[in-house]
Order: sequence, then structure tokens, then C-alpha cells
Amino acid sequence: LVGEAVTSHARLSRTVTDDERSDLSPIVEELGRHVTRLREVAMGMRMVPIGQAFSRFQRVTRDLSRQLGKDVRLVTGGGETELDKRIIERLTDPLLHLVRNAVDHGMEDERTRKEAGKPAQGTVQLRAGQAGGMVNIEVSDDGKGLDDKAILRQARERGLVGNEAELTEEEIYGLIFEPGFSTVSEVSDLSGRGVGMDVVKRTIEALNGTLKVRSEHGSGTVVSLQIPLTLAIVDGLLLRIGDRHYVVPLASVDECVEFTSQDQAGENGQRLVEIRGKLVPYLDLRQLFEIKTDAPNVSQLVIVSSDDDRIGLLVEEVVGQMQAVIKALGPLYRNVEGVSGATILGTGEIALILDTPRLVNMVTTGIVGARR
Repeated sequence: LVGEAVTSHARLSRTVTDDERSDLSPIVEELGRHVTRLREVAMGMRMVPIGQAFSRFQRVTRDLSRQLGKDVRLVTGGGETELDKRIIERLTDPLLHLVRNAVDHGMEDERTRKEAGKPAQGTVQLRAGQAGGMVNIEVSDDGKGLDDKAILRQARERGLVGNEAELTEEEIYGLIFEPGFSTVSEVSDLSGRGVGMDVVKRTIEALNGTLKVRSEHGSGTVVSLQIPLTLAIVDGLLLRIGDRHYVVPLASVDECVEFTSQDQAGENGQRLVEIRGKLVPYLDLRQLFEIKTDAPNVSQLVIVSSDDDRIGLLVEEVVGQMQAVIKALGPLYRNVEGVSGATILGTGEIALILDTPRLVNMVTTGIVGARR
């Protein structure tokens, strides 16, 4: 109901502006303040500490380590970090799978650990923290880590990677999220690092989140999740290209700068722009979404960031800030790259909500250029 109130206020505000009813403007502004406060209260009621989900994993770790004959402890942190309770409900199974994987196939037995100069007791850490409008969750262990050579060999045997293909370390670790992929010769009924990991990835992406893996062979593995605080309403920046509108989450926006064709710098065919002495890659949304209208002489570049990477989104106009009530996309559109949802504007028009982490990844990994 609060989401519908936000949408209705946007429609009312647009109508008053179009009709130039200055006598109604103060009333609409006051109503907007009330709706904003009401939204904050409603969101606060939905937010619960993620520690409630963390607590159940202590017993899982204890029972599993006893069953496998390993000495493993679970250390948690950041349990006070708050997250939408609906997101926590959907996160429980992926986190459970990651913790079980860490204990079952990530951790060595006591004898092997001692021979490697490690403490006999293994440690799995589950930590959370908030950064802007996102929550970062890490599941890490000090086990044997991922064997990148074994992963690559198995991927080539299954035809997932060509024999001559050269992959980065991050790309190799990403292969464990392929359906049914595993380097474990004997898969237990408990878990297998790689077995079911495709389900974990799909769940995280369905929450508009991202997932990354870091590992050092012999030292351990870290799986990092980045999840939005809520799937209900997001503070966004409204962008326009031709007669179409798009929304980018405000939490991921660093700045907006004016852009002309003379600002472009080329390097190996990549689109780059110089901002205060640093080259930043950018993505032309007009080309990405195949909008046929002519580009203006002066455009706007919205600089967004994800993790430590920054890119620019080239648009025609930055309309302004808005509260976007997130609507789920239909089944036919859920796999569209770079789009996480939609919202209804005050005019009744539908605007797509951009998936910033996915767009950043598309540019930094060169996926966009490859598709062209």
C-alpha cells in the first residue's frame, strides 16, 4: 500500500506541474513529505537483523563437523546488519549451502591441516556489513582453497571451455557455478563445492545481487555476496533517452558530468572518457537498448560504481531523483542483461530499473564490446 501511495503521489505531482496549478503545489509537497516518512516507517518494519539467520548455522556447522570427523568452528560477525525479512528468507538456503560446502569439501581433516602447518581446528567465517544501499555478506574458510588447474581441466573435458582459451583467475572460479559442475570425484549426500552452486548463483541474481569468488590454493576460499537492502522501494535517479526513461539506483551513483563527442578518448577500440585526469570506460545506453533517435550534441554521463570498478552510463538527460516502486519483470524478460526490474512513473509510463553491478561487469569484462 505504501508503494501504491508513492506511485499515486508521483502522478499527482506530475499533474499539478503540467497544469501549472501553483495553488496546489504546497499541498502536494506536504503530502510528499508524509508519504516519505510513511515509507521509512514501513521499510523499518520490514527490516530485521541478519544475525537471526546466522544463528541457525552454528548448529549446522557443529553437527556436520562431528559427522565428517573434522574440527571446525563457525565465526560470525555483523549480525546487527539489517535486511528486508523477505530477502533474508530467500538467502537462508544459499548461505546454508555455502557453509556446508566450506565444511564438507573446503576444509581438510586435522592431520592434513597439521602437516600443512595450519591449526588443527578449521575456521569458517560468516560476516555481513552495509555499504550504501547494499549489504555485503562473506562466507570464508581457511581450508585447502580451489584448485584452478583442476577446475579448468574439468571444464575443458566437459566442453565448457576451449582447449586454447586463456581464462583469468576470476573467470576460472566462475566455472564452478555451471550446472552440475564439480571437481570432486566422490560427491557426498551433504554437498560438493560446485554441486548446487548454480542454484546459489540463480537465487542471488534473482535478488538483484552479485556473487564473486576469491581463492588461494592451500589457504582458503572467500565467497562474497552483495544484496540490495530491500526489493520494495528504491531511491533512484531518473534518466531519459529519446522518449524512453530508465532508473538507476541512487546508492550506486557517484556523480553526473556533461559529455560531448570531443570528450571521448580511444584506447584499443574501447569507449573511454577522461574525468579529472583518469580514464573511465563508459556504456552508451542508446546503443545498448537500440534506441533509434538521434543523439544530441551534448549528453549526460552518469558515473556509477560497483565494488572498486567505475563506469559511465551515457544518457540524453538526467531528469532527477525519484522513489521507484520496484515491479518484477515477467518471465520473458527476467534474463535481459542489465535490467533488474521496472517501475511506473507519474505519467503512467513504465521505466526499466538498471542493474548497475551487471552493467559494470559487462563493461569491465568486455562483454559489451564482444557482442557488438
